[in-house]
Amino acid sequence: MDGMLRGFWYLAVSAQSLKRGKTLAVSLLGEALLLGRRADGSVFAVSDACPHRGMPMRHGSFDGQTLRCCYHGWAFRSTDGCCTEIPSLAPDDRTDPGKFRLRTYPAQDVQGNVWVHIGAPGVEPGPVPTVPGFAGEAPQVTTTMRFPCAVDLAAWGFFDPGHPAFVHTSRWWKKDPASRLRLKEKEFEPDGMGFRMLQHHLKEGANPYRLLGRNVQIDIGVQLPGVRIEHIKGDRHSACVLAAATPVSATETDVHYCVYWTVKWLAPLRPIAAWMARDFLNQDREVAARLMGNPALPAPLFVGDPDAQVRWYMRLKKEYLAARDEGRPFVNPLREQTLHWRS
Repeated sequence: MDGMLRGFWYLAVSAQSLKRGKTLAVSLLGEALLLGRRADGSVFAVSDACPHRGMPMRHGSFDGQTLRCCYHGWAFRSTDGCCTEIPSLAPDDRTDPGKFRLRTYPAQDVQGNVWVHIGAPGVEPGPVPTVPGFAGEAPQVTTTMRFPCAVDLAAWGFFDPGHPAFVHTSRWWKKDPASRLRLKEKEFEPDGMGFRMLQHHLKEGANPYRLLGRNVQIDIGVQLPGVRIEHIKGDRHSACVLAAATPVSATETDVHYCVYWTVKWLAPLRPIAAWMARDFLNQDREVAARLMGNPALPAPLFVGDPDAQVRWYMRLKKEYLAARDEGRPFVNPLREQTLHWRS
């Protein structure tokens, strides 16, 4: 098994990176895809290989509606991948170009991100993950970083409360937190194909949260295949953080980090906030790189409540694969539980 789950929506790229009338080559779960945005603004995803000789379609042309291969000029509709023209065919040739197609993938532009559904037999696309309270809005800050590891290791950082005190340290974010660890108690419940940390008050939080006002409350949800949504709400403002782990291949993962907020006067500070987000994400990337640099990396241990969420994630993946193989509905194997840890 390669550890990559099929049958889910994956965040592919930021919507702002895909311009009208342009295409962009990406790799998702080891599959070469070509993303594009039509002249009307809608997005699409197709296989990045012409069915004729396999020429990557990224090298061809796109007029805002039709893709054309650079090798023999075959033309394909971006809507359904159907071949509409084979220029070298003689007028009396009865070959129907419509018999040939590019494979298409469901794609949607939602809240400033382009999502692509990588299918699995018998699995219909469900709704694209969204952050609450920001319908139709794009994130104020978005960053993507490629991790040199499999998707599981990249995703674990989303719900591993034991590592921030030793990894995420800086002058602006919980400076030297390892010296003042506090006992935490959090309640969780199963939710869809994941779990949710119940809403709780932030008593002593990190400095950026103070911008939201007083009485700051947080709830966090985690869903397969590796999406974490944190909703933070104060008495003046609210914010959401979307983190998504998208496997590029079995050994590389793109981690996307998107921040939404209602604090309008922060707009001029977006470049600083983007730098902070990238610095934060890079700390996790460095951990992954160091682990992958160990030629004798042992099997991981999951110890006590601090590692419970990682265990849950792996159990959810196991149940999803078993349900799919057995042709039955997914049954969330988790239960309501209270966890304790120091962080």
